[in-house]
Amino acid sequence: MTKEPADGARFNFTEASIRRQATAESYRRGQEYYRSGAVDSLLQRGDLVQGEVSGSDISPYYVSLYAAPVGVTGATCTCPYDWGGWCKHIVAVLLTCIHEPEKIVERPTLEEVLSDLDRDKLHGLLIKLAERDLGLVDSIESEVSILRSRSAQSDGHQGSGDTRVEQRFIRRRVRTILHSLDHIRQSEAYWHVGRVVEQLYEVADEAWSLIEAGDGRSALEALEALTEEYMAGWRTLDDSEGEAGSLFYDLGRAWTEAILTADLTTDEFAGWGIRLTEWQQALDGYGVEGALGAAVAAIEQGWDYLPLQRVLQGETPEECALNDEAPFFAENLITARLNVLERQGSAQEYLNLAQAGGQSELYIGMLVRLGRTREAVEFGLQNFLTTDEAMTLVRILRAQDEIGESMRVAEHGLTLRGAKALLAIWLRDMARDAGDLKRALSAAVIALRSQPDMDAYLEAKELAGERWPQHRMEILEYLRKRDTSFVEGPVDIFLHEGLVGDAITLVDRRDDDLFVDRVVEVALESHPDWVIQTCRRRAERIMNTAKSEKYAKAFDWLAKAMLAYRAAGRDEEWRAYLEGLLTRHRRKYRLVPMLKVLKEHSRQDAQRPSPGGLEEELTSILPAELGLRW
Repeated sequence: MTKEPADGARFNFTEASIRRQATAESYRRGQEYYRSGAVDSLLQRGDLVQGEVSGSDISPYYVSLYAAPVGVTGATCTCPYDWGGWCKHIVAVLLTCIHEPEKIVERPTLEEVLSDLDRDKLHGLLIKLAERDLGLVDSIESEVSILRSRSAQSDGHQGSGDTRVEQRFIRRRVRTILHSLDHIRQSEAYWHVGRVVEQLYEVADEAWSLIEAGDGRSALEALEALTEEYMAGWRTLDDSEGEAGSLFYDLGRAWTEAILTADLTTDEFAGWGIRLTEWQQALDGYGVEGALGAAVAAIEQGWDYLPLQRVLQGETPEECALNDEAPFFAENLITARLNVLERQGSAQEYLNLAQAGGQSELYIGMLVRLGRTREAVEFGLQNFLTTDEAMTLVRILRAQDEIGESMRVAEHGLTLRGAKALLAIWLRDMARDAGDLKRALSAAVIALRSQPDMDAYLEAKELAGERWPQHRMEILEYLRKRDTSFVEGPVDIFLHEGLVGDAITLVDRRDDDLFVDRVVEVALESHPDWVIQTCRRRAERIMNTAKSEKYAKAFDWLAKAMLAYRAAGRDEEWRAYLEGLLTRHRRKYRLVPMLKVLKEHSRQDAQRPSPGGLEEELTSILPAELGLRW
């Protein structure tokens, strides 16, 4: 059963909410990391929680997350995971926060630390820190340049593009970052490439800040310095994971928006076009094709491209294509144009381009921001094809307190293709809070079918009230026939309902030791024959392969088998089976002492274990020298 935070817990998230943000595999691995004690340290400053997690390699990974009153609003990890949702390290840190909050060391926030320092003291502190870290000097000067650019922009002055000093510091910072691994052995440097790329992303963020401030010319100068230095040195990095190459795609997006933001002359367009084309040709030989493609297209088309002008003016004929051959970066180019139009306040042109370019989510988002909620809802009901599209509009409407419309869209979204669990949970909770219990129950059942776990099961039970018996029968029957790709939730539900036989059937199909172990502990009294057969098979599989490092687990299975034999009144049969094992494995010097421990305990006239007493019974037969924990 899902374990919830105890009363007075400091965090507003649960195991169920963590599951929803991670893949099933990431959550399972995160559980293993948490249970093995891989989370080495936890530090909390206000809403910011930072954790250090021992990885499978030589270096630890660092997790940072914001645990706000509404839940986790952001989480990052230094590991290279990039397959959707939270990684196993984030999951492990969150589970530790829930179940072992005493591990957290609280520290004051940075704002609190600095709150009683006046201007002179803050200035002195900054100078002192900069003297210790020369890289910090570059960062400060670059940030000051950006602040000045924003200030000029707010005063109505376009950026001058005179960023030679900033270019000098950007170039030096990039070279320093790229050469930071020069004195590390190649086998170790591999594990630090992700951190190097992350630092380069931080440099790129400075160009993005200039773009968002409307200073396209200064952004182009910053990007030139970064790209030129990175092109010269990126091949020294071990890019086995593709991290170093992926940075070019982000740079390509920045170049595209900077070009579309800056007011360039014809000669300037031509000059930048030559540079970008040369860089792209150099990258093509390293599997980074098309990273700068949208930027090159932005130079070739500018804002005067005839099909684009027709779209911006509201014409949407079928033959009006923004890209004749629709290259893979076409969507990036459209998105960049939309971002620039939004910053310029060109709302109607934004809507025209978003609709013509097939950017439904961006289109409806702008409609809602403009207060045209009804148009957004009708568009979604008529055009959405997937639950993800519906979920986007639901979030936007919910943020605008359009509760009724958000529930209407969510209900429609549950009829579309795609994963339904997250959308159903949203609708369930919104409808319940709004007092629409019929709609809430319908969504709760869909949520339970899509992602069966104890939280969803108990929510559906509470909402069903007197109608629960009928729903219960239908849900349990559905779980019996469901595929076995995710068994943890159904197993919990079956055990909660006392349906041990159904739980056994499910884990037998999956054959996963973790879930079998959980069912064995419950099935000892009611299904001892199954426990005997299951535990023997797993123990024998380990013993027969002669993997001594796993003998402790074999001992675990045999100890449980012994208790099942006893529960079934088959003690003599157990002793005979154990003697056979001692004879068969007599030459395995690490295994034999464990088997003798079981033999000695079998001779004792021990009390038969009662339901729920398995842990105490097993602990009593484990000698401390085996180093086993239960």
